[in-house]
Amino acid sequence: MKTYITGASGRLGRSVLRWVRAIPLVRKPSGFEGEVITDFSPDGLKKILKDADCLIHLAGSVKTYDSSELYSSNVGLTKKLLEACPKNCHIVFASSISVYGKHLPQLPADENTSTNPDSDYARAKLEAENLIRSHPSHCILRIGTLYGPAFSDYFTVLRMLEKGKMQMIGDGENHIPFVHVEDVAAVFPKAMKKKGTFLLTGPPSTQYNIYRMACRELAVPMPNKQIPVWQAMLAARAQEFQSILGKKPKLTCEHISILSADRIFSYHKAMETLGFSPRRIDDGIREMVWEYKKSNLL
Repeated sequence: MKTYITGASGRLGRSVLRWVRAIPLVRKPSGFEGEVITDFSPDGLKKILKDADCLIHLAGSVKTYDSSELYSSNVGLTKKLLEACPKNCHIVFASSISVYGKHLPQLPADENTSTNPDSDYARAKLEAENLIRSHPSHCILRIGTLYGPAFSDYFTVLRMLEKGKMQMIGDGENHIPFVHVEDVAAVFPKAMKKKGTFLLTGPPSTQYNIYRMACRELAVPMPNKQIPVWQAMLAARAQEFQSILGKKPKLTCEHISILSADRIFSYHKAMETLGFSPRRIDDGIREMVWEYKKSNLL
């Protein structure tokens, strides 16, 4: 089977390549074995993908504060890839649980729950999904909030916990759908042979319990202050405004929404069909704290 992959240089992409043999499509030399450099133009993609048996499509922007780039990188690129792929090519698409929105009509939500995108990122992902569904053979993976050793942006939260500066957003009783990147990557060999839509999230855990587990591993007290969601949103909006000046915001409204929304998902379909086996959140947090401490030593 000749398999191509987009987004190989991303954190999920690097993990997926440890599980499958695929030819990375890249814009510039990235050091991957067998990589193909392309400008992702329609003509260029047609020449490259003419013999594709499978396409793993992970590429897409997560700049939730830039609607133009979100549409171009998530919808526009998906459309070009679909037009270039042979009809008998199987496509595995990395989507997001964001397509359900932050306020779920039922808990837990599953693959049959109505989608209700409430952000530019979510709308772009759902539109890309709809394009993928027009292709005869496809597998759509709606992935939860990824974490793992390569996600060093979480170190900022660990550092704030360590210094006693972290605040609970809201009352902390909301559930956050974290899922370890390696647990997601592990399903791709089977996803390359299956059709349908699947949810991939980890066991539900509250914001409070996530901080509690992290503080236990850091050997520091729990945060004793709370910040209202609206106030945290206001601070994030101020940081997003800095993007106009070319500064990448460390905190976005999407980050606050993820941390404050109450969302629980059922992933039984993925367990039964794709062999999905998410690890316990406390094991994942222990690993993250160990990586954080190691980075401090370095």
